[in-house]
Amino acid sequence: MPELHGRALIEARFGPLGAGAQRVTIAGIDYDLPALLSQIGVEFDDAKPIDALELPDRFVVRYLDAQDQRVVAYEFDAEFHCLGEIRAHIAEWEGDQAYFTEYSGH
Repeated sequence: MPELHGRALIEARFGPLGAGAQRVTIAGIDYDLPALLSQIGVEFDDAKPIDALELPDRFVVRYLDAQDQRVVAYEFDAEFHCLGEIRAHIAEWEGDQAYFTEYSGH
């Protein structure tokens, strides 16, 4: 069986983009997506939140890093320690449309 990468890996592990929640509770505190991006240190102007997932042993926030034109699935624990991340070019979802300047952070 071939090893999954990019979009295939992100969606196999976490489901389709946008299928996650818009809020999660971590250590008794409710976080919306912008607050999660702030907690993990990626609250840049060109970071666009997509969704979040609460898994049995970790959390995942997915966002678009518009400057790099990548969808990021960032995995972390309840103390916001990074457990890993998966990146895939936005073109894997949108084809050639992904190269339009609306995704550029410039």
